[in-house]
Amino acid sequence: MSAPKRDFRTDLQALRAVAVLAVIVNHMWPDVLPGGYIGVDVFFVISGYLITSHLLRESRSTGKIRLGAFWARRARRLLPAALLVLAVCAVFTVIRLPMPVWENSLYQIGAAAVYVLNWLLASNSLDYFAQGDAQTVVTHYWSLSVEEQFYLVWPLILLVVAWLTFRRAKRTQVVVTAVAFAGIFLLSLAWATYGISHTPAATYFQTTARAWEFAAGGLIALLPVFSEVIRRRLIPLVWVGWALILGSTVLFDGQSGVPGPAALIPVVGVALVIAIGEVDHAWSPKQLTEFRPVQIVGDVSYAAYLWHWPLIVAAPWVLHRAISDQDKFTILAITFILALLTKRFVEDPVRLGPLARVRPRWILVMTVAAMAVVLIPTAAGVYTLRDRGASVAAELAAESRDPGECFGAQAELGTADCSDSRELADRSYLLASGQFNLISSTTGGTVCDDIPIDNGVLRSCSFGEPEGEQSLDIAIVGDSHAEMWSGALDTIASVHDARIHTFLKGGCAATADLAVAAAVSSPEEVAACKIWRPAMIPMIAEDPDIDVVITTARANIYTSGGQPDTGEGYVEAWNTWLDAGKHVIVIADTPAFSTTAAGCVAETQSSSTDECTMPIDGVRAETGLSLAAESMDNENFSYVNFESVFCDTVCYPVVGGIPAFFDSNHLSEYLTRSFGDEWLYDEISAAYAAE
Repeated sequence: MSAPKRDFRTDLQALRAVAVLAVIVNHMWPDVLPGGYIGVDVFFVISGYLITSHLLRESRSTGKIRLGAFWARRARRLLPAALLVLAVCAVFTVIRLPMPVWENSLYQIGAAAVYVLNWLLASNSLDYFAQGDAQTVVTHYWSLSVEEQFYLVWPLILLVVAWLTFRRAKRTQVVVTAVAFAGIFLLSLAWATYGISHTPAATYFQTTARAWEFAAGGLIALLPVFSEVIRRRLIPLVWVGWALILGSTVLFDGQSGVPGPAALIPVVGVALVIAIGEVDHAWSPKQLTEFRPVQIVGDVSYAAYLWHWPLIVAAPWVLHRAISDQDKFTILAITFILALLTKRFVEDPVRLGPLARVRPRWILVMTVAAMAVVLIPTAAGVYTLRDRGASVAAELAAESRDPGECFGAQAELGTADCSDSRELADRSYLLASGQFNLISSTTGGTVCDDIPIDNGVLRSCSFGEPEGEQSLDIAIVGDSHAEMWSGALDTIASVHDARIHTFLKGGCAATADLAVAAAVSSPEEVAACKIWRPAMIPMIAEDPDIDVVITTARANIYTSGGQPDTGEGYVEAWNTWLDAGKHVIVIADTPAFSTTAAGCVAETQSSSTDECTMPIDGVRAETGLSLAAESMDNENFSYVNFESVFCDTVCYPVVGGIPAFFDSNHLSEYLTRSFGDEWLYDEISAAYAAE
């Protein structure tokens, strides 16, 4: 049984206040409130309760649900502020942010304008390299996208239920509606449970994994009303509800499995608070929830949510440094000032002013027009940037295949005087991502590189000289730091008449030590790696066609059983291949920057990269890979180090006038291609001589 259904409830405003403050504090001080993100879950339950209550009330009083009027009310309430913030974010992106981040930012702004951003983020989260992407100023709109999709579908579900129970008794209508909501609750929660254990990053954003939280609110709305006497007896449960919500904000973290079963804790908490409601009693939390500052925060919670994230993301770009605690308090103050102004001059005039009397069809027309005002320019911007980026990428690709003496790696490998090698030759180069995709493009499909990294399936793809026409077979083995050399391998294939065979798995170093795991990997990815390694090592050893094995790893992220990796597993794997008659070439790992290298270069707004360098000591730190390589003593083993290409006394993000990295630690395809014909020439020639 629920609390009396009044138009305004201070306890709901208090829930909104706690929810938005939890989210904001979590975004600013994640260590202080690691579970603050559950504020979004609180909002979803509230929305499910309120919207269901309103629609059922309309259905019972008028016998119908006016979809147009409902959607028009939602549009008047939500879109003006949301589209205003999107427009401001779009202008800020173009005026203040560096060009390389424009495309991703504008793309997300466009997706947010039509409320599909959550699905875009869910799709991107499946990509291994998307994990390193910078947050845009509108990433937080994912939850608004989920809400709008709920507003679109939920009344349709109620209409279907009403049609099925037409002329039935009220009790039957309530039971059928409850069964429908319970079915949605169970199916969605089951999907969320499955998704959290298999694709947690994607599941977090999916509407299908969040529907159960709205359904929970809908089920609360179906309950009859408690009497005042009973509600007074249930006051302890209201406190339990608040404890569950607040406790979740403190005790949850990023690994808690939301929106899976763990989210039941705050959801049940919200359900208790809403179902029992406000009670006039000395022991009731009403005195706290009615506190005027709490109500003000609840009043502006929507606008505060809209403004806080763009301010957090924009501040470092404006200040040219990481934000301090003092900066964060300033951002907090600005957030609520903007929220108050937005409610006073944007939300309320549209919701309560003359537009409230406009026919729903015209509201919907204006909604589409307003969305188009944001969507069309952003879509045009994305198209233009992609077109320009493709042109720049083609230019870089062509030059990297036949590099000049001062282009890319040639500037450091050759003898020419390339004094400006560490300066960006053309800022438009930043528009070309440089992410390596050679394996997919040269093997005629994605059979190898589309295997999720939490899947232990072992597949090898081949490219280069046609089968039967090659003089040499080379295996490239390891994680993404092995795969990033694929551009150079394409050159190797043509110069040495070689055929390249790939044995690659993101986040999985080519070591025989099954305890070695990447710090950035999930438990599922670690388990998949333990399946892949024991299959990969003997497969290469037993293949009589493979002459050379080239391998490397992102060595600084791996530990063995939680302890520093000693490299013994690498030695075991390499000796297995050497004993099988292979030549083994190990490439020393390349520098890794603390932030996206290209992003730092873009932020400098100049050709100089001095602000983006990294001390060389960080590159020279011992790793399991380096320790293993230095311990080897075999004439068929080579250890090559290209440190001088990237570093002198410091390490640079630009080599030979072009971006050397497409993120913080992976080399760009153009840079690896620019190593040219001489790349590993001596080492591979030795393998030739042995054939």
